[in-house]
Amino acid sequence: MLSLLTRTKSFRDPWVGHPDLNRRWQLHRRRVQLAETLCLWRRLLRPAQLASLERDGFVVLENFLAQQEFEALRDEVEAVVARASRLHPAPDNSRPGFRPKQPFPGGFDRFDGGTLNRFLHIDPEQMPRAAAFSHDQRLSAGSRKVIGLPMNPRKLDIYLTVHGEETRTPDLQKVLHRDTFFRALKFWFFLRPVQRQDGPFEYVPGSHRLDPSRLRWEQTTATAAAEERRQPDVSGSFRIREESLAELGLPRPVALTCPANTLVLADVFGFHRRGAAAHGQQRLALYGWNRPYPFLPISW
Repeated sequence: MLSLLTRTKSFRDPWVGHPDLNRRWQLHRRRVQLAETLCLWRRLLRPAQLASLERDGFVVLENFLAQQEFEALRDEVEAVVARASRLHPAPDNSRPGFRPKQPFPGGFDRFDGGTLNRFLHIDPEQMPRAAAFSHDQRLSAGSRKVIGLPMNPRKLDIYLTVHGEETRTPDLQKVLHRDTFFRALKFWFFLRPVQRQDGPFEYVPGSHRLDPSRLRWEQTTATAAAEERRQPDVSGSFRIREESLAELGLPRPVALTCPANTLVLADVFGFHRRGAAAHGQQRLALYGWNRPYPFLPISW
């Protein structure tokens, strides 16, 4: 039962996915509301920053670093990516769904259907500029704005996305979804330009707000997941059809194309997805995340 007071979101958990508690007592609604209340309390203890992040659920900050600083960081990361490609050629995947990690020295590969996610860990001795980026105070400012907590510098990796073939191995991350039942932060500092054909990050503006319509949708979806009437929502990362957004008073998603040297921060309680792309197209970024314990009442 203690799992109800943790980050557990999967409806395979016997308490989170308890059919009677969700149908009769609206358990999921109560967890969402409690997590939201405690997050708002944490945020009240910090000054207001990044107003568009609060309004829309995401913010796009171009020219994030001075040009010379950016070029040095980009070259450092590109060299590490090239070296990893030589030493550890990307594997193939012909199976659908979320695949397990495939570790190798210095990182790991993971497939979402046909899409390859290559994560490379940052060694401060070999990548001093990337390590320094993880301590940029603007990252903590964005994190505080979303969840009321500072950024953890250890939660930063190099992230290479290689889009796959979609016919036989569709990428579930390209379906609109929210990550979990409480507010959490993800950010991408793009080291290469991101155009439409590269599968940009897409976000539904304002979908991070917990209003009555969204709360009803959360509980309805949770009750169905608890009773195993729908798939694949038992994982807890609920999906939504684009045509259903209007029922919640939400607009269509926007594609966040951008030049290199752009930081994108997003509250992934809002609906988002990986944009469509041609087979083989790539994105390269420094990627970070901050998913707090949702029932923590104070910040530090």
